[in-house]
Amino acid sequence: MSKASPSAGLSRRRRESKHVQETQEIENPPNSRISGSTFISLLAKKFRLRAEYVRKNFLSDLFVDQTYVYPILGFFKFLVTPSFWLYSLVLAFCFACIFITVAALYYFFLVPILLTWAVTTLGPIGFVVVHVQWLLQSNAVAVALTNILIAPVFANSIFDAALAKMGHSEFLESAKKLPIASLKQVSWTSLEFWLVVLPGKIISLKLKVASRLFLSVLSLIPIIGPTIANQLLSPKRGFAYNRRLYDLKNLNGTQVKDKFYEHLGQYTAFGMMAGLLELIPVMSIVTVPSNIIAGALWASNELKKNRI
Repeated sequence: MSKASPSAGLSRRRRESKHVQETQEIENPPNSRISGSTFISLLAKKFRLRAEYVRKNFLSDLFVDQTYVYPILGFFKFLVTPSFWLYSLVLAFCFACIFITVAALYYFFLVPILLTWAVTTLGPIGFVVVHVQWLLQSNAVAVALTNILIAPVFANSIFDAALAKMGHSEFLESAKKLPIASLKQVSWTSLEFWLVVLPGKIISLKLKVASRLFLSVLSLIPIIGPTIANQLLSPKRGFAYNRRLYDLKNLNGTQVKDKFYEHLGQYTAFGMMAGLLELIPVMSIVTVPSNIIAGALWASNELKKNRI
């Protein structure tokens, strides 16, 4: 990680203090100021602030802070620490079951169709291409399903156990006593709900569906498709493996999202390497839990520096 000068650190703290003040205005505006136009104005200010974070921090965070080393460190930490194996055993077993199920269904229902087309157009090399694609896509789907269905149950336990082993038991205990930062609740009868909140949710849902469809189609491109789709998900992946720290700090949804944009370059670098490790078929049995440990390693270093 890069070392910031005292003046740079002071400047950064001043920007963060200003950002917190502006965020609080957006989340909890005075009742006298609640109106559609005011809310939209505050929302636009928040988006501009996040865009400024990305503009100022992204490149230096991506290349200078070297967060891409943590997935590699986490992988070796997992291999040499037997106490982590027990926590990760159930997660790895569930991933293996999901992978076998997905791979079997893919092979029986899709591979024969793809194989006929590939061998007809590409000849013998088509046989190899189809089977490589089968492994890559089956692995990608298995990782996604594991992260959605299984990881939320076990990931926090693995993350917390890793933090405790690194000497942060006191932090974990104190985190349980912290109050959760509250968000302003918008009533469905208010103007804000119909002019801002509901349209925002609809747009967000449409963007999520469109991105999922795009990545699904992209992953159909033989061999390179799954790899590109994997790397496009790097920021989201990197943030997911590190979000637990913000949950332990009891930040609310808006504050967590602000952190995502503030450290977008770091999450992208972390997610790129974590994704490459998960891309290797079968090896994901180990790399999924080891990436959780990598997130804990990063969190441990940040806690020691008091940077987050």
